[in-house]
Amino acid sequence: MGRAEHGGKSLKAPWIKGLGVLLAAVLLAVGVGASCPLAAAVLPKATITLRSSAEVQGLDILLGDIAEIQYHLEEGSGGLNQDLARISVGRAPLPGKSRKINVGIVEVRLRQAGIHPSTVVIVPPPEGEVLVTAASQTVTEEMVMAAVWEYLKENMKDGFEIGVQAVGGLPLVVPAGELELRIDSVPPTPGSYQVSVRVYVDGHWYQTTRVRVQLQPRQIAAAAGLEVNADFAQNQDGRGAAGASPALDEPLDVTAGSGVDLPILVRAGDPVVIEVVSGAIRVEALGRARQSGKLGDLIRVENVDSRKIIVAQVVDKGVVRLDLNPGK
Repeated sequence: MGRAEHGGKSLKAPWIKGLGVLLAAVLLAVGVGASCPLAAAVLPKATITLRSSAEVQGLDILLGDIAEIQYHLEEGSGGLNQDLARISVGRAPLPGKSRKINVGIVEVRLRQAGIHPSTVVIVPPPEGEVLVTAASQTVTEEMVMAAVWEYLKENMKDGFEIGVQAVGGLPLVVPAGELELRIDSVPPTPGSYQVSVRVYVDGHWYQTTRVRVQLQPRQIAAAAGLEVNADFAQNQDGRGAAGASPALDEPLDVTAGSGVDLPILVRAGDPVVIEVVSGAIRVEALGRARQSGKLGDLIRVENVDSRKIIVAQVVDKGVVRLDLNPGK
């Protein structure tokens, strides 16, 4: 019996020891195998914390504009193959507008950039979305007019009176950045021209506005803005009427005695267009009638820009003409 017990112990001990070694090996194998994916899940390559709001410049919204990015891998460790901050997550809103970016949009953009969202941690803002606005600046009428004047001074020869008027569409709200106003060329001849002014931001065209440029020879401009003396009034009438003067008490009726009763085309106080004519050259100015008149009447008109009084002939409803070369 004593031998049997002794023999049993000698057989049992190696079996228990072998089982322990086997169990340890299995546990070790399982532990080592499971540790890799677990570590990968616990340790992300980066943490992306989205802000509640952001203001962006340029045409695109970059991830670095709307989030704080913290990397967890050392540079050169074979982790991320690009700068997360440079990934575009969408188009920037128009100046003065806004748009919202959520986690879903960021995940889609990461996938498009070749980065699986599971390799990073994205922390949304308390509001759930990032409110993105575009940084902007305003192009005013004064800025456009100053740029046009500067261009004309550099490119127009002397001898012209220059008028510039904004056509409309100002002010403009454009993206923030380096602003440049490019003015289209203006013909160096008398006339009225609609000129395009192109607005560029950071070298990229954004929008176009327009101005009207009027070039008048100085001689004609002076005639439209100065009082006309008695001699000029006589020559314009063509009859040599003695005592004719720009300060007419009554309109000079050139149809008097003809038996023709014409309707009043211009009434005192009405705005009128002053046509100044010299041969083939014709320019226009804005005036206000000081007297009423029929077709052909000579009436006093005030140039609203210069505040000067001239004598001009009624040629149409709301239109008077000053001919510098009558009879030619």
